[in-house]
Amino acid sequence: MVYCWKCGTELREDTGFCPKCGASVRGTMGVQSPTGFELLRDDKAVQNHWARRLIAFVIDAVIVTVALAIIAVVASIPFLIGLSFPSTMVGAFPAWWNAWWGAWLGGLIPFLVFLYFFLAEGLYGRTLGKEIMGLRVQRVDGKPMDLRSSLVRNISKVYWVLLLIDVAVGLGTHGEMSQKWSDRFIGTKVEEKTRMTIIP
Repeated sequence: MVYCWKCGTELREDTGFCPKCGASVRGTMGVQSPTGFELLRDDKAVQNHWARRLIAFVIDAVIVTVALAIIAVVASIPFLIGLSFPSTMVGAFPAWWNAWWGAWLGGLIPFLVFLYFFLAEGLYGRTLGKEIMGLRVQRVDGKPMDLRSSLVRNISKVYWVLLLIDVAVGLGTHGEMSQKWSDRFIGTKVEEKTRMTIIP
């Protein structure tokens, strides 16, 4: 059993080119090849790549969280005004307040985080964090990034456990070390556009 070196697709042994991304089979890897976790343990370049991605994700999370917190606070001003004039909102403030923050924390924030990644990568191939860290999302077939590819590769970001599983499955299987499982499925990967050393 062999795998495409570029996109991780499983190939027949007599195949000359990967049917998914078109890469030559010369660089394919057999079952004995290291997984992403093994490379992450031993290879400084792989460690550096994933450190850059983690920092980019943290930057994006901070940007989105701060923006959403500002929006939530501004939008809650009517509730705060109602607190100053209790006769206009007798007994309604606590219920509305709980419902407001419950909606934000329970589903709206994860959805908006997903929307940020989905639109930024689908339209521009990168988020602000990836731009700062010199990274870019690309399709392995060389075509421009599109919204469909971005949707599939980012759907796991709606809930952090799904994102951890996505990354763990990608690193735990054979194929391109820079791909989560959803990247392999849709044919995308994160490329380094500039050289930057995080882990010496």
